[in-house]
Amino acid sequence: MIGRALSDSPAGYGAVTRAFHGAIAALVLWQFAMVLAYRLLGEHNATLNAIYGVAPHGPVGLLVLLLVIPRAVWAFANRKRRPSYSAGLAGRLARAAHVLIYALLVLVPTVAVVRQYGKGKGWDVFGIRLFEPTGVTNDALVAIADATHSPMSWTLLALIGGHAAAAALHGLVWKDRVVGRMFGRRARALDAAAR
Repeated sequence: MIGRALSDSPAGYGAVTRAFHGAIAALVLWQFAMVLAYRLLGEHNATLNAIYGVAPHGPVGLLVLLLVIPRAVWAFANRKRRPSYSAGLAGRLARAAHVLIYALLVLVPTVAVVRQYGKGKGWDVFGIRLFEPTGVTNDALVAIADATHSPMSWTLLALIGGHAAAAALHGLVWKDRVVGRMFGRRARALDAAAR
């Protein structure tokens, strides 16, 4: 019973998938909220700097990466039990969007870590030394990261917006059970039928 509650099934996502989804969504929303707040209020806003000091952009991005990797492994391990995509174009688009979101959730923070390393200053995250300062700036690494991090981030935000819009359509317009797979109670009858 507990194993079924943790694992995915054709009727809905289990507790582990839902926890990963919620945690990563919260962290990514935090990232974008803080970036937008800085753009609106400026980087010298004392209140914003105090809030941001609790969970800075770099460490939160690294945490996203550290959660996405086990989430992807979990998704792969549950691939035969997960709810299926709709047939036709809509299902193919949903699958492609999910693959792109996963890819960007890995690439965006990875590029940022590469940039941090390329700056040669070392990096401590939440008091843990991730890499030592080299004292040497690798301009090529920094330039590539600078050129790709932001566009990939905004692409990720657009995909997330599309993902949320599709969920709203499913829940509010089409009133099907797609949103319930992630957020609703898993129907025991559906779980039993899926076995």
